[in-house]
Amino acid sequence: MPNRWVLPDRSAAIKWCQKQNEHEIACIIDILGRYNREEAKAKAAQVDYLSLLDDISRLGLNASISVKPSTLGGTLNRDLTVKLTQEICEKAAQLGITFELDMEGQRMNDLTLFMAENCASSGLPVTVALQAYLYRTSKDIDTMMDAGVKIRLVKGAYTGNLSDFIMIQEAFKDAAEQAIGWDMPFCIGTHDPDLLEWIKNRIPDRDFLEYAFLKGLADETKETMAFEGWKVSEYVPYGKSKEGYETRRRTYLATLNELGRSPVP
Repeated sequence: MPNRWVLPDRSAAIKWCQKQNEHEIACIIDILGRYNREEAKAKAAQVDYLSLLDDISRLGLNASISVKPSTLGGTLNRDLTVKLTQEICEKAAQLGITFELDMEGQRMNDLTLFMAENCASSGLPVTVALQAYLYRTSKDIDTMMDAGVKIRLVKGAYTGNLSDFIMIQEAFKDAAEQAIGWDMPFCIGTHDPDLLEWIKNRIPDRDFLEYAFLKGLADETKETMAFEGWKVSEYVPYGKSKEGYETRRRTYLATLNELGRSPVP
């Protein structure tokens, strides 16, 4: 399956999103890119994101965009990255399209959260991914939700403070309970059948939580949950810089296999 995890270009991503929308599945579209350490490349990446927003709006897609700060020069120039991100966030708000900040490795955490707060303080809607396998996440949940930033809670796919599977599961539950305590809608991103069943029982209100899955996983579960009236979205990346992303997906499945576990179907 050559396009299991990543689609080759924007045209393919848009067609995929249109198909998923027919099944009441929203899409979180991400342009995969490398760490851009040149200002010209960071600005070119911003142009791509702005153009993607235009296409989503023009076609009336049920889709949001997800931005990785590293592609906007996050390891090059903090001020430049904040400026480029703010401009994308502003345009997304003007078009009524949800804007998300993806979370990468730990060295990008502080900058990513600063950018999320920066958008929120300007009155702009923004969602940020938080990783359950980090010790800092409890504090970050309170900081983000107090700032009016919506969170997407995930386990984490890079290197975190926790590596034991059971400990990460428990940390995920603790983080979800903390977020629930704020009584603000948020998003859960997991393919773990135990966690998925737990959170569905914990919050039976189908309008409160959004359930996010990755392209290439949980296809049966996505369609079933959407049919049952749950809010469902799918993370849809596209682009040529796919090696790191696909490696993280394969590593995830290999780890589950070693543990004798499987993601939801």
